[in-house]
Amino acid sequence: MPELPEVETIKNQLAEVLVGRRVVALQVKHPKSFYGSAKLIVGEKIIDVKRRAKILIVELKDLSVLIHLKMTGQLVYQGEKRRVVGGHPTADWVAKLPNVHTRVVIQLEKGTLYFNDQRIFGWMKLVDKDGLDKEFKNYGPDIINVDKEYFWKIVQKSRRAIKLVTMDQKDVAGVGNIYANDALWCAKISPMRKANSLTRPESDKLLTSLKEVINEGIKYGGATASDDKFVQTSGLGGKYQEHFKVYERSGQKCLSCGSIIKKMTLGGRGTYWCEECQS
Repeated sequence: MPELPEVETIKNQLAEVLVGRRVVALQVKHPKSFYGSAKLIVGEKIIDVKRRAKILIVELKDLSVLIHLKMTGQLVYQGEKRRVVGGHPTADWVAKLPNVHTRVVIQLEKGTLYFNDQRIFGWMKLVDKDGLDKEFKNYGPDIINVDKEYFWKIVQKSRRAIKLVTMDQKDVAGVGNIYANDALWCAKISPMRKANSLTRPESDKLLTSLKEVINEGIKYGGATASDDKFVQTSGLGGKYQEHFKVYERSGQKCLSCGSIIKKMTLGGRGTYWCEECQS
């Protein structure tokens, strides 16, 4: 699933090609992939493309199209001479479109935006301002906007593993598995530690580390899954995977002390850490 840096990268790339374009037609090829009346956005001009947590927001005059890519969603803009891709990396990034995985097609004045989703977990949703507020009422502030005092209060009130707390979107939005693992390594904190066992200096350091790895992820355009080698050879996809601290590095040497990186499952997600560095 794309994390904040990946969604931020997609937002930046799509803003370049979508803003100012008018919607000519919208075709829903799977009913679970688009919620709302498609005809309401025909003729509307795209004013802006934003991001909140891991959700893209395509702003129109009075409405917004929310897009959550989930596990296998991807967005592909095909212009006359340019293709912009983002989301789950598969051969559909470079294949002819639409195809069997295409769920929604948005025809613009110039170009076409395709929403592909192999497993149909992702969605597009048309909302008004009230719907927008309702969608995000259960999300905490974006991690890049969180201050130390707020984060300390979140840490203090929970006995859960600190890694799970950092990934809880209702408290702090935007942190996913990749960046939680790497930030905890940078802060030298075990992912299994109870959140309320952290000292204030440790809490402050972890918040700083979370912001650092998130910003590094944005710098490198996000991360591309290790099993999608074709993406690297075609020149597409992010490069943060070349800078992983501990994520997907089990069995390899710690970049700090040389000990072997361990892996376990925590909260249903792969968790990587160095026993020597992280306590």
